[in-house]
Amino acid sequence: MSFLKLVEEALEASDPASMGRINPKIVVFGCGGGGCNCLHRMKHIGLEGVETVAVNTDKYHLSGINSDHKIFLGEHITRGYGTGGDPRLGEKSARDSADQIKQVLADADLVFITAGMGGGSGTGIAPVVSELASKEGSLSVGIVTTPFSFERGRLDVAKEGIASLSHSANCTVILDNDKLLEIAPKLPVERAFTVMDHLIAETVKGFSETICTPSMINLDFSDFRSIMSSGGLGTMMFGESEDVQELVSEALCNPFMKVDFNEAKGALIHITGGSDLSLKKAYQIFEGITDAMPTARNVKFGARIKSERSRMINVMGIVTGLGNDSNNGVIKPVSYRC
Repeated sequence: MSFLKLVEEALEASDPASMGRINPKIVVFGCGGGGCNCLHRMKHIGLEGVETVAVNTDKYHLSGINSDHKIFLGEHITRGYGTGGDPRLGEKSARDSADQIKQVLADADLVFITAGMGGGSGTGIAPVVSELASKEGSLSVGIVTTPFSFERGRLDVAKEGIASLSHSANCTVILDNDKLLEIAPKLPVERAFTVMDHLIAETVKGFSETICTPSMINLDFSDFRSIMSSGGLGTMMFGESEDVQELVSEALCNPFMKVDFNEAKGALIHITGGSDLSLKKAYQIFEGITDAMPTARNVKFGARIKSERSRMINVMGIVTGLGNDSNNGVIKPVSYRC
């Protein structure tokens, strides 16, 4: 048998479409006004195989959110009018309704928790959801935003909330609202915040699909759990280009959170390309990204071929172990030269 024939038979035998797969139960919680808005956006772009749960103390706002489940908290505490920026009321409301939250968490393997930190509801609710998820044996990942720098009082509240969330979550990804001023300074306020919501929505969708959809170089839930076990604070990476070096640079230069990759402990990296994506090119992408993370010892790779794609290659990833709750939500500046 020729070597070429051997390779062809190996590729046919490893066709992901022919492989059986048991998908994990993934639940996404949108906590408070910002988290619920983000959840609404996720439903708009489409999420398959994922349950969405909107949780808020503001009854009117909650009624306008599109989600699979809605949990109204604090009926006898806030009477449906929100917390007035007091996270203690958000936490109390969540704990009073813990049984309702646990019902949705039952048998969940992975729980994404999104919230806008600095207010009362999201800041108070998100750590409680994470704590309950942990007690139920679920893997929990927080994806939260921080206030603008001029919101000094809200920044202090946000730091405390992030510290509390990262104490119970397996990993907490932080996105900085100040970066919107650099990326979309002229956009109307509502559309600018939609950019952030879309980023979070695409992240949840991307990793849910990565875990649940077989790939040529496969990533499954066990891989995701292994990376998230690095704990602490984390960040996301995205990139899209035909050129390998440009793709690597774009992935490492996350505009929403400048980080020091020298402290990274783990990373999950997945690329998607067309039928012309070669093993050598995939290797160069993985090598270029991991070279910026000298201390990361737990790195998982995945690659998917979509024949309908052009020469454009997409990369997405989560980097973990960048800090811990003692950082109070502060991550050191970027070490990679962008």
